[in-house]
Amino acid sequence: MAATPSNPHPPIEGVRGGSSPPAAGGIFLLIFLLVLWESLSRLTILPPDAVPPVSAVLAEMGRLVLSGELVGQAELTTGRAVAGFALGGGCGVLLGFACGVFPGFGRAMGTTVEFLRPMPSVALIPIGILFLGLGFGLCVAVAGFACAWPAYVAAVAGAGAAGPELRDTARVYGLGRFERIVFVRVPAALPQVMAGLRTGLAVAVAVAVTTEMAAAPDGLGSFILESSLAGRPERMYAGIAAVGILGAALNAAFVALRRRVLVWMPAGDRR
Repeated sequence: MAATPSNPHPPIEGVRGGSSPPAAGGIFLLIFLLVLWESLSRLTILPPDAVPPVSAVLAEMGRLVLSGELVGQAELTTGRAVAGFALGGGCGVLLGFACGVFPGFGRAMGTTVEFLRPMPSVALIPIGILFLGLGFGLCVAVAGFACAWPAYVAAVAGAGAAGPELRDTARVYGLGRFERIVFVRVPAALPQVMAGLRTGLAVAVAVAVTTEMAAAPDGLGSFILESSLAGRPERMYAGIAAVGILGAALNAAFVALRRRVLVWMPAGDRR
């Protein structure tokens, strides 16, 4: 009887029994939805004056890109979202990690944090207008406030990722308190912190666009709202598509950064 090989060849991607390319399903679904949208609009099942065909939206989007108008608005939104993410994400991580590492500080901050954390960020827009006016500073502050809390929650959880056994081992090897925090607790917290920051980045984009709709003279949010009020749905949907593309691009950039930061982890855990 022939012996079974101890190390069989792994299945080939795309062959029956193997894994299919991960992005293929998403691409096919997107194409299907776009074709369905085009068909329903052409057949007037969807009102063309409110939901124009995809082809018309793409044509308008191409015109706006070539003219530079959409690119300029996207650059403004990108700057506000990234600045808000850097400010809010950094503050959220520092506060959450401090609350997790120092329980007394966490208890002292607990009531204040739980009062602020559920507060809708858009409710702060009127206060922000009084202090910051309209535009860049307001969008950064509101987006930063919104994205700080996912980072805070992740950092609190990550601060406890290095269990008592690992901390005791570090103490036995002679590491001081500061060294245990820097060389033991920070690396152990990084995976959860990066996951929280990734969520915070998406929140920052969404809130920056929302704030632009409410209280900014420019940016993609203002562009989308003005196009809707002017009865130009092709421009409106082009702006919405630009927000989606912007969010996907920033997410891809952050995932690439996360893979570099968490280089010691298995590839599957760094996605």
